[in-house]
Amino acid sequence: MTDWTLTSSIAILSAAGFIHGLFGIGFAMIATPLLALFLDYRAAVLLAALPLLLMAASWLVVHRGRLRDCGLPRSLLPAIAVGATVGTVLQASLPEQVSLVLLAAALTGSVALSFLLERPRATRRPLAGWAPPAFGTLAGVTESALNVGAPFMVLYGALARLDRIRALIALNVCFALGKTIQIGLMQASGLPPVSWIALGAGTAASLLAFHLGDAMASRFPEGRFRIAFRCFLVAISATLLLRALNL
Repeated sequence: MTDWTLTSSIAILSAAGFIHGLFGIGFAMIATPLLALFLDYRAAVLLAALPLLLMAASWLVVHRGRLRDCGLPRSLLPAIAVGATVGTVLQASLPEQVSLVLLAAALTGSVALSFLLERPRATRRPLAGWAPPAFGTLAGVTESALNVGAPFMVLYGALARLDRIRALIALNVCFALGKTIQIGLMQASGLPPVSWIALGAGTAASLLAFHLGDAMASRFPEGRFRIAFRCFLVAISATLLLRALNL
């Protein structure tokens, strides 16, 4: 890894960690596609996976008192675990070109999802019993295969009418469990070639930025963030498609 790629990787992970701390979401959707623009796709996934695992685990530890009474369905966790296992197998078997196209599709879909979720809550019907395992499985698959599991968890939280703290618990459970399975299976099958300096320094920098963003969370208007984030996702999706076409 050159000095430029090392510096760029740490900068991307730090920026993504800060935004994730501010809004509770966004790390993987920012870090993975940007890293994949100049790194091997599986290396980009690993560089983003370890920091997100530690962020999610630390958030759950801080809010552990709320976990017991959060009211999330018990079927959600095994569904995420099954999905994450399937997703990791898919990630290892898919060509890089296909992975980039799927990642672009997931990011574009999350933009469409954000518009869908702006509908009034009164128009949403209660979820059926099959919904938690279905959404959990889909979130686990995309979390491990593409490093982007948040859209399905966000959709589940909105349709289930979860308040902010319960929605964040669902997201961080998905991140922590999905990343644990993903990293464990990647280790068993052979980790991609990645700079350990970039992994260590990027993880440390992103965690510091995450906690800084978390401390400043109340100071930034979320509406402006949503608009800027949508524009970013559309632009990075187009860039990923162009790279896939040139492989």
